[in-house]
Amino acid sequence: MEKFVELQGHRGHRGLFPENTLPAFLSALNLAVDVIELDVVISNDKKVVVSHEPFMSSQYMLTPNGKPINKSQEKLYNLYEMTYDEIKTFDAGSKGNKRFPSQQKIKTYKPLLTEVFEVIEKHIQLKKLNPIRYNIELKSVAEEYGIWQPFPEEMVDLVIKVIQEKKIDRQIILQSFDVRILETIQQKYPKFILSYLVEEGSLDQNLAKISFTPQIYSPDYRLINDENFVLQVHQANMKLIPWTVNTSKDIQRMISLGVDGIISDYPEKVLKYRSQL
Repeated sequence: MEKFVELQGHRGHRGLFPENTLPAFLSALNLAVDVIELDVVISNDKKVVVSHEPFMSSQYMLTPNGKPINKSQEKLYNLYEMTYDEIKTFDAGSKGNKRFPSQQKIKTYKPLLTEVFEVIEKHIQLKKLNPIRYNIELKSVAEEYGIWQPFPEEMVDLVIKVIQEKKIDRQIILQSFDVRILETIQQKYPKFILSYLVEEGSLDQNLAKISFTPQIYSPDYRLINDENFVLQVHQANMKLIPWTVNTSKDIQRMISLGVDGIISDYPEKVLKYRSQL
């Protein structure tokens, strides 16, 4: 019998809804995912904004008057230099995303993390759904401290403050590619579950960059070649949760190799295969 595999809806339900928006999160919730995965950045007025990029991506964002944003211009819209009131006026869903042709086009916006918690928890209560957990990626790059986001300590404090105000500490996983973010959380807030995101390098190379063993190792799924890799991660006392696994073939391969969870833009595909186990 194959073991239970945790399902995380990537940026909510990006395959069918605008990423990192309330419609995407509610869709994932209604599918009964175990975890909602999302990204956060910081605005100029120190609000925790749900967004993958710290700028207005030309791929799927529209200006407040509905105009497309040129690729060459997108980084002029630096969220760290904008107030949240300004950020909210941009359209995060009407354009759609060419990479996800089945994605519904819905006029929506980049929400605050606090609003995401409020809307989801209220929906769970109303519909009597099972409790959800949140896997929150702190978007941070060392070369961009003070330019696109605060330095790690300030960013971590801002995110943790929102979580603690909502009293949902136990429902939270915090993840990042930036080791300094993870180190800061481990030192200041050691009770949180941490996930180490990686996109290249061997397990040994990546673990050499961090001073402690996080609870979760979260690589690009293409780095997982065989059962031996899975065994090594488990022997290091970590769970293995790859991203972003979207095709039926890859989903089946990850489950057969024995991963602990799957992050997917198409959680409905994972549910379909998981129900057959």
